[in-house]
Amino acid sequence: MIALLSFLIKIGLSGVVERGIKLMERRAELEVDKEKLRTELTAEYMRQVVEETRIMADFNEAKLSFPWFWMFAALFVLPLGFWWSAVIFDSVFGFSWSVADLPTREMKDAAGSMIEWIFYVGGGVAGVKAVLKR
Repeated sequence: MIALLSFLIKIGLSGVVERGIKLMERRAELEVDKEKLRTELTAEYMRQVVEETRIMADFNEAKLSFPWFWMFAALFVLPLGFWWSAVIFDSVFGFSWSVADLPTREMKDAAGSMIEWIFYVGGGVAGVKAVLKR
């Protein structure tokens, strides 16, 4: 539920989320005691998730516009890209490079997370630019 709310807000559908919260508030007005309290708490929780998502979006926007952030990220991403390219070239073209695998499970997980992050940020930036051009 939280992931869906965050996704809707990120793609610019915060109005839809706000309408959903108002619908829950209206439903709470019509309910009694325990159910009313549960619905009110759920609506408040959703409001807090929306606010947290907005705060994190502002933070990420500031972070991504700072040049030192990209230089720091490059310290990790560029060697990973170099290694990844070597693995692919060695596998596809049969070179005698004997490219070593990453030594630990933690490093493999971190490499996977970096790749996900690159596509998430790239996709997010492209989506925001597309929305802003309209």
